[in-house]
Amino acid sequence: ASCSASGDPHYNTFDHRVHSFMGNCTYTLSKVCNVSERLPYFDVSTTNEHRGANTKVSYVKSVQVKVYGNQISLLKKKKVNVNGSRMNLPVFIEKKISIQSSGAYVLLVTDFGLWVRYDGNHYAEVSVPSNYRGLLCGLCGNYNGDPNDDNIKPNGDIASGSTDLGQSWLVPENNTMYTGQQCDPVLESEAKKNTACGMITDPTGRIFKDCHTKVPPANFFENCVYDMCFIGGQATSLCYGLQAYAESCINAGICIAWRNATLCPMSCPGGSIYKTCGTRCPSTCLNMSAVDSCSSLPVEGCFCKEGYVLSGDKCVPESSCGCVDEKNHYPCTERCSCKANNTITCTSWECGVREECSIQDGVLGCHSNATCQVAGDPHYFTFDGMLYTFVGTCTYTLVEVVNTSSVIPITILGKNEDRGLRGATYLKEVYIDVYGVRITLQKSQGIMMNNERVYTPVENRLRGVSIRNVGRFIVVETDFGVIVKYDGNHHLEITLPQSYFSKVHGMCGNFNDNREDDLSLPNGTLVSVTQFGNSWKVEEDSDEGCLSDLREDDVLPCTAENKPVIESQCNVLKSDKFKACHNLVKPEDFIQICIYDMCQYDGMKSTLCDIVQVYVDNCRNHGITIKWRNSTFCPLPCPPHSHYTDCVSTCPSTCNDIFASSLCEKTEKCTEGCECDDNYVLSNGNCVPLSKCGCRDDDNNYYSAGETWITPHCTKRCQCQKNGVIECKSYSCHSKETCVIKNGKYKCNPTGFGKCQIMGDPHYRTFDGLVHHFQGKYTYILAQTIPDLPDTLTQFSIEGMNYPLRRSRRITYLKEILINVYNHTVRFRQNKQLVLDGVRVRPPARPHEGIHIYQRTRRISLETDFGLHLSFDSYQNADIKLANTYRNRVEGLCGDFDGTNKNDFTTPDGVRVKNVNVFGESWKVPLKRSTSRLRRDVDSKDEPEEEPDPGLFQGCNTNQLEQENRTSRCQILTDSNGPFVKCHSKISPYFYFTSCLFDMCVEGDEDAILCRSLEEYVLACQQERVNMEGWRKQTVCGISCPANSNYSSCTSACPASCNDLTSPSECTSPCVEGCECLPGYILSGFDCVPYKQCGCTHLNKYYEIGEIFTTDDCSQRCQCTESSTVFCSNIVCGSDEICGISNDSHGCYRRGPCMPSPCKNDGVCSETTKNTSLHFYCECSELYTGPSCEAEKIVEDPPTEDSEDHTIVIIVGVVAGVVVIIIIIT
Repeated sequence: ASCSASGDPHYNTFDHRVHSFMGNCTYTLSKVCNVSERLPYFDVSTTNEHRGANTKVSYVKSVQVKVYGNQISLLKKKKVNVNGSRMNLPVFIEKKISIQSSGAYVLLVTDFGLWVRYDGNHYAEVSVPSNYRGLLCGLCGNYNGDPNDDNIKPNGDIASGSTDLGQSWLVPENNTMYTGQQCDPVLESEAKKNTACGMITDPTGRIFKDCHTKVPPANFFENCVYDMCFIGGQATSLCYGLQAYAESCINAGICIAWRNATLCPMSCPGGSIYKTCGTRCPSTCLNMSAVDSCSSLPVEGCFCKEGYVLSGDKCVPESSCGCVDEKNHYPCTERCSCKANNTITCTSWECGVREECSIQDGVLGCHSNATCQVAGDPHYFTFDGMLYTFVGTCTYTLVEVVNTSSVIPITILGKNEDRGLRGATYLKEVYIDVYGVRITLQKSQGIMMNNERVYTPVENRLRGVSIRNVGRFIVVETDFGVIVKYDGNHHLEITLPQSYFSKVHGMCGNFNDNREDDLSLPNGTLVSVTQFGNSWKVEEDSDEGCLSDLREDDVLPCTAENKPVIESQCNVLKSDKFKACHNLVKPEDFIQICIYDMCQYDGMKSTLCDIVQVYVDNCRNHGITIKWRNSTFCPLPCPPHSHYTDCVSTCPSTCNDIFASSLCEKTEKCTEGCECDDNYVLSNGNCVPLSKCGCRDDDNNYYSAGETWITPHCTKRCQCQKNGVIECKSYSCHSKETCVIKNGKYKCNPTGFGKCQIMGDPHYRTFDGLVHHFQGKYTYILAQTIPDLPDTLTQFSIEGMNYPLRRSRRITYLKEILINVYNHTVRFRQNKQLVLDGVRVRPPARPHEGIHIYQRTRRISLETDFGLHLSFDSYQNADIKLANTYRNRVEGLCGDFDGTNKNDFTTPDGVRVKNVNVFGESWKVPLKRSTSRLRRDVDSKDEPEEEPDPGLFQGCNTNQLEQENRTSRCQILTDSNGPFVKCHSKISPYFYFTSCLFDMCVEGDEDAILCRSLEEYVLACQQERVNMEGWRKQTVCGISCPANSNYSSCTSACPASCNDLTSPSECTSPCVEGCECLPGYILSGFDCVPYKQCGCTHLNKYYEIGEIFTTDDCSQRCQCTESSTVFCSNIVCGSDEICGISNDSHGCYRRGPCMPSPCKNDGVCSETTKNTSLHFYCECSELYTGPSCEAEKIVEDPPTEDSEDHTIVIIVGVVAGVVVIIIIIT
């Protein structure tokens, strides 16, 4: 007979009576009350716990079994303690007791027929042989066949109800009493639906109906409803209820495949697969043939794949089995490890000076600890409590083990970087070298192991080390007590056990309880802070050009005007809000570093928030929780489908483990941060519904749904399908690529690039070098991938919108660029306007991990991870740079990039033409492509050799062009004695000269037109690393810079911005000329502002202070506050509103004729009233007409003298050092 405790919890007795009791203590489940000498004694109890903030319900935390004089605890995550010591599975005790993994359970079996199992979550079950009938007592009843007397208390009285019965079987300890709760009628109604607990009883349902005749579902249905009521309708409680019924069905011999990708999925670790009905007796390292001798009923859970067996609770290849050790007592004099071939090696070991040999959490070891912190700019708090500031930008040793004879060796390094200005130095990366592996913790919580990208939680990947998200931190924890926490921004905590006392050195000090010698060199010499910090530089891990700390003293970088204001702000830590912590964590040190950092950034509020956060974290480490944030002071915004709480579980539920928060063993610890809403779990840092969870491979790497990646050596390309299955295909790099690891991922890196240029009004130079002058007036394909693109390449398209010049309607210029890539639409408009997916934003922006949009001095740029780089000057000039892996894989006005320019005039149908207008108009958007497209791989020798006609030049008559040529100031570009000659050997000036000549002729001999052409040539030269300093002084092209900036002939191509302070230090591009912010100012969008006026970055978008915006799903309205953080409040669109985009902004808009806008081609919609009903009216641009601006409108210049078309050829050459220009007009 069997008895179970499940859910929150419900007790199903041996005689099939149900009690629902949610006490938060330890209770007797079943024990022998009528002791018989012929039957062994046993006692099974369960300890319940509250989970999270919900104290209405409790769940089984652990199961205790007393049998044969042993005290055995079955714990979460398949951990087992025997007589207080942690044991690896399987465990065999005197051939009388076996404990092993069995599907999702830990199963204890005795030689007299008792078995107890626990799923580590909420379900515990006891089964006894029939000879115990009538001899038992406890919450499982007396097993006498009569359910009516299963409510007997220990004193023999009849309990008045389930709560009275439960409290009577309480095991005496520090327990609290439980009082009953009432169910919310609304939640109860929802829970009873056939989409929830009603699945259990639904007679027409496809899931459980086959079990109804064997196991009556009524009790299980009621239990399920009860659970959902008291846990707020969460999906996890539904899963518990369904699982309880499914288990009873299995015990009745009916296996039900009830789980799926969206209903209570069970994620299995590497080397294992999920089965509805698997063996209760899996093969283990100790018994590889256990399956063959098993006759028990099946069980659901994760089971080892073919060729794998259980080692502890993990599936390993048979060749990787561990060791068997018969000892059971250790006095902490040796540390032993299991090697291959069942070999155990031990070395001498002793506890540290201030340690004791004891068992904690079931593990025998030497226990105690100390913490070092790095915070802010950066400030170092050593293990012994010393505080100092060091601003070097190299990589430094934080912790290194000096004596490894009695401790595990570990080295921790910190790489620093400048953020926005020299002297403002912050932690960029943390390197942890342990067990022969390098773990890298990066900004924004990126993680790599041996340079390969990994995602949390990382468990079983490196034995003895786990990596997980805990609130704002990434936490690396070792099995020997070292813990490293990094928030991916500026705050690092390193905790060492006391065994490392006086056995380490580095920036964190020597951990000897004497702060006075923390600034000692390894030889014992006391030195200054800068000497000490610089001495710990690690050359091989430092970037070239990193800077030492050369300060002579540690003076506050404060002005006399700012200091009193900043001191007043930092003294908030002395206020009553933080008073509860003052006796445990003195605020003075934190006030000191707060003033330093705020002075460095001229009072920037985000630095205040950072240091207050560090102080609060320290208070929390001492058990003090402080509620300190509000809507105006350092609010913490949360991403979609999550919410802020000051007590986030240290084990948040993830797609890898949806029950992680329920199974968390550190329930007494928490941290502030964002936690997922009900029915959402973490997937690579994002909160997603279960239906959008990803995949896990055999190495326990997690991938998001839809994510693609390349395997080592670039031999396969894999994708995580929506059903959680990984699909891989053969893959190899192109001959013009090399396989490399970049940003932790394998990729085929291009070895070369092609470039297409659009310049002036407009002139094109294709990827293959053909120059043409197509003057179309509409939107055209500049470059896009071909329809039959190999799936190894990423699709993209780039459209260019042309527009007529004001003074000559037949001449056009490039007005806008539209890029479609990675399912995002990016529009570059005039005046540096950036529109992303229909919403106007400010650079920089990262809508996808493979897209980076940013400003580079006078241009706005887009760069992808597959080798596409586009820049636009927001006036008329653009460059498209493309990896040579796209050779012969693109089409459009930029040509086909196949190495020859003779076939660049090819239409979408694959037909080669000569006339530039026929070619250009064939690429007008939308494309009109026939179904019978010519092949692209036609042998070039079969094609006509006729040269394409680069175009009829319109807008300048013969006399005007000849006059312009004679007097043109454009000749300075080709002048062998001019300011540009130093670049001629790198970049030919003739494309820029002819473009300049044409534009000056059409638009007039104006300085601005000349200077635009010269600037384009200078930009091209600087990209080839040619020094172009001084050219403006030799021309009329002076430059006027906006407020708070000045001109530089060589400034960073990646200027620092409020959104990315570290951009210059990470820039690999050559310098460019342009306007750079003055000292003390930083780019906010396109303006230079004081640091304290920096705005907010939220969900990879930048907002200015005071800006109000609505999230993409219209669920929140947010505002950027003065502390550079976003405060959001929940909203719901009204019944007459829809969530949409209008005027380039997300929001709730009134339904009407203009929502969504029916106007095409950038027409502006307005509402009109006609016969009391609303109608729309589209105001069209001058190129379009029609009700919806759908029809083209041809606008021509009036005929002028000598305005007939001519073919013009300009030949430029150098003869005997003299530039010769010949114009041929036909």
